[in-house]
Amino acid sequence: LVQETLLRAWKSFSSTEEREYCRAWLFVIMRNIVLDWQKRDKRRIKLSPVAHSELTEIAASDLNEPLCQMPVMDEERFLQFVDGHIVAALDTIDPAFREVIILSAVGGLKYSEIAQVLDCPIGTVMSRMARAKKKLRESLADFSPQPKKRAGKVERK
Repeated sequence: LVQETLLRAWKSFSSTEEREYCRAWLFVIMRNIVLDWQKRDKRRIKLSPVAHSELTEIAASDLNEPLCQMPVMDEERFLQFVDGHIVAALDTIDPAFREVIILSAVGGLKYSEIAQVLDCPIGTVMSRMARAKKKLRESLADFSPQPKKRAGKVERK
């Protein structure tokens, strides 16, 4: 992704007028590459056929295994487990919300830069960010040790 982004940027650098927004411009290029890849991947067949005999062999081999095993998780495996849930939670939210939170958290962009990358008002970015955070909080609520209440807020019934 980085290589393709830099290659496209190099090819069109001479035609770029606003060089002070180079970082945001690179994210626009990167975003367009990802969108192109997603369009291409939608046209591909995702499933491969599995023979019935393979499934019965797998099921038969599983009969000798215990039904439940709870391995002890070390810190690295726990972080991989949590990261997997974060990625899964990100996958459940609307792509417009996901894009904003990834540009901020992973890309380190400010709201104004995100607005420029997405070609939308900064208020839209702020709204999408708030909604994305809310959806992520709801999806990841099981990992919170206890719900935190904000000071000064009164719960409505």
